[in-house]
Parts: sequence; structure tokens; C-alpha cells
Amino acid sequence: MKRNHTPTIMAFAAVLAIAGGGGAAAQDAEWKVSLGAGTLFKPDYEGSDEYEADPLPDISVSYRDIVFLRGTTLSANLLTFDALRPEGVIQVGPMVRYRFGRDQDDNDALRGLGDVDGSVEAGVFARFRVGPWSTGLNLVQDIAGGHEGMLGEAFVAHDVPLSDRLRANLRGSVSWADDDYMQSYFGISSAQAARSGRAPFDADSGFKDIGLTLGLEYELSADWGVGGRIGYSRLLNDAADSPLVDGDGSANQFTAGVSLSYRF
Repeated sequence: MKRNHTPTIMAFAAVLAIAGGGGAAAQDAEWKVSLGAGTLFKPDYEGSDEYEADPLPDISVSYRDIVFLRGTTLSANLLTFDALRPEGVIQVGPMVRYRFGRDQDDNDALRGLGDVDGSVEAGVFARFRVGPWSTGLNLVQDIAGGHEGMLGEAFVAHDVPLSDRLRANLRGSVSWADDDYMQSYFGISSAQAARSGRAPFDADSGFKDIGLTLGLEYELSADWGVGGRIGYSRLLNDAADSPLVDGDGSANQFTAGVSLSYRF
């Protein structure tokens, strides 16, 4: 049976919203909160060619532009300094996020492989922003015994105002994963092979995927907004060569989502 962590995440965000939204004007200036919900259309496992629609929490909480909660990612800007003045800013700090696991009941291709538990990934980030352009790096390690691996991610993004109320964001990304992550999601161990009847497959570290995402945000009013995004990623190396992908799924991965949010 699939795990649904959405109520827990929404409850956590609601607590932050109550803490930041119900005080004096000075407190309101320090806190920025946006809560909403929507739907995300995505593969039913990483590498699948079958898709499902899942609830999409749209959560954004920040305190004095230092501490940020975005969805399931919590980060803090410990170092912020100017670069390429007057527009350039560099930010560096720690981050922690939750990655949902994978159930063998999600798809017939996973039967006999067992579940991959949800992961808490902790690490550091660096961001560089100049004008409408931004780029960044994340390096995280699972600390909760889910996939037990390490991930490195890089992105470059460009914000485009299309009108007074409509904005677009185009983002390109690439990610690298170590042996533990790759084996957890794309490998087949000897024990899994015996249970599932598949041939063993060792998934080694390497670049995992490259992708492109287009996001749109429209302000319905001063408080309400609607957003949407479409994305494409291509699995690479052993992720693409895995029998779960090459045989039963697809290296081409698509996502689409829409959400409605309210800003405090």
C-alpha cells in the first residue's frame, strides 16, 4: 500500500504559518507564507513509462529571507554576500529534505524487489543569482537509511516576466548519484533476483539524469495565485540501462503539475 505523507507535510507547514502569520505588523514583515495544493502527474516510479496523478502540496515559508521551507526542503542562508554588484548575490548554507520512497506495489515491474524507504537527505547548497539568471549546486547524503546514497545536483534558471501578473521560469538541471542511490533505485541484487526471477544488475555511480522544466505563475489577486509546470528529464548511464528502465520502463521521464495557493 502506498504511503501518503501529504497530511504530515501540510500540518508542518500550517504550524509554521500560524507561528508567522498571527502577530504584529513587524512579525508579518519577517514571515512570508504561501500555502496551497494541487496535482502532480508523474511516473509511478523513477524510470517507469506508466504515470499517476498524486496530490501536490504547494508550500512556501520563509523567515527574514534567511530560513526557507519549499515543499519538503528546508534550507538556511548562513552566508550571503554581493557579487558582480549591484545585482549579483551568492548564498551558501545547509539544507535538509525528504525524498519519498518506493513501494514494490507501485508497479508490476517492481514485484519481488522490496520497498525503498523514504529518505531524509542532508547537505549543503550554493546559489548565485544575477538579474533574472540563477545557478546553483546541491550536495546531499541520505541520513535516514532509505537509499543511503549521495546526490549532487546542478541547475541554471532564467525568470521571464510575461506581464504584470504572469511570470515564467525555465530551468535546466543535471544530477549525479553514487553507487548506493543507483543500486537502490535501479539495481537488482542477488536476493532481489531470486525473489523476482530477474537477472542481477549492478548500478554504478555516475550522472543520473539531465532535464528541463518550464514553470508558470499567475497572480489572480494580491493573495491568490495559480501555478503550473511541465518537465522532461532523460535518465543516463546505468539508470537508463537498468532492466527496470530499458526493459519495463523508459529513460524519457515527463512531469506536469498545477496548484492553487494563498499568500499570507
